[in-house]
Amino acid sequence: MTDSITRIVLIRHGESASNAGGWLSGQDTCGGLTATGVAQAEALRWRLAADDDLHPDVVLVSTMRRAVETAEIIATPTGLVPEQRTELMERTPGEAEGMSVEEYTRRYGRIPWTDWPRPISPGSESGDEFTHRVLSATDRVVGDHRGKTVWVVCHGGVIMVSAMHRWPGGTTDGFLSTTLPAVSPANTSLNEWLVGGDDTWCLARYNDHTHLVALPGNRPDEAP
Repeated sequence: MTDSITRIVLIRHGESASNAGGWLSGQDTCGGLTATGVAQAEALRWRLAADDDLHPDVVLVSTMRRAVETAEIIATPTGLVPEQRTELMERTPGEAEGMSVEEYTRRYGRIPWTDWPRPISPGSESGDEFTHRVLSATDRVVGDHRGKTVWVVCHGGVIMVSAMHRWPGGTTDGFLSTTLPAVSPANTSLNEWLVGGDDTWCLARYNDHTHLVALPGNRPDEAP
């Protein structure tokens, strides 16, 4: 890495209990990783350990349990202790925290996250509030770690907001549609940005999860 380039690697956590169980989790109800999520994080750990070019100078992580557990697994070979940041959390669900998707749909008359600009429920962040938090947090990461390689272990919403607003042609003043127009990244996927000295963000990869192919159930030669 040259002094003028900062590498930000956004890493989604492994499969969580809330992913598998279908409930809306916040800080208090995050059930951590499933066994599958642990296996995904372990697969990523060995991939990253074999790639000297991606060796981090610092590892940052959301305070949510599923992200912390993922960060602890993948950071072990580096000898670095992940630094927790509340501003890297997933979008807050408000009073709907802990509800199943089915319960939420019955109560609010819509599927969660399908009306992105609106708060998920009373007490939740709106789409614009969450976007502002994510962009401010990632700008801070760059400002604090110029010329470094930084792993940021976070969440699908954080990664998608970054993609939508950092991509050329993306909007910076609120969403232009009622849904978030970005592909949801796979668990433990790598999403890499190169940030120049002029603060130009260049997307080097998005949703790279090739390390998961070798896991049971993911090989193309296996029966469905």
